[in-house]
Amino acid sequence: MTKQKGADEVFCRSCGEAIKEASELCPNCGVRNDNYRSAGGRRSGASAGAHDPAQYETTVADTWWYGVAAGTGVWVLLVLASALNGDLGAAGGLLVLVGWVGLPLSVFFDSKYVRANSEWDPQTVVWVILTALWFVNIVAGAAYLYRRHQVLGEP
Repeated sequence: MTKQKGADEVFCRSCGEAIKEASELCPNCGVRNDNYRSAGGRRSGASAGAHDPAQYETTVADTWWYGVAAGTGVWVLLVLASALNGDLGAAGGLLVLVGWVGLPLSVFFDSKYVRANSEWDPQTVVWVILTALWFVNIVAGAAYLYRRHQVLGEP
């Protein structure tokens, strides 16, 4: 005998019983319904694919974006200065070192804060690599800050 289900029902992934699609849990075995949608219309559980900031905890401060902004600014300054002068000397070398290490490091820590406090789950490895690549890092830093502003409203 094959099991039957109605138009508004699904089969439980655990016990196979027909349950209402709107049910969060199977009344027979108690397993979460993969097709359940919360009141906001979003699917719940791991199958939803949506980022849930409540799953992440962080002790990272919300001020790492200053490092992202400063690092991006340093790279803009370096590009402009090298285009005008060509020779930046020891100070230029120090700025390159600060920008090349500081920008990706700031993005690394700030992405942890963003992940725990917004709906955006930045791909940390991708952003760190993009901000470590010369010339790409200016655009990547600006894009990161813009996206951060969209989800957090700051800076």
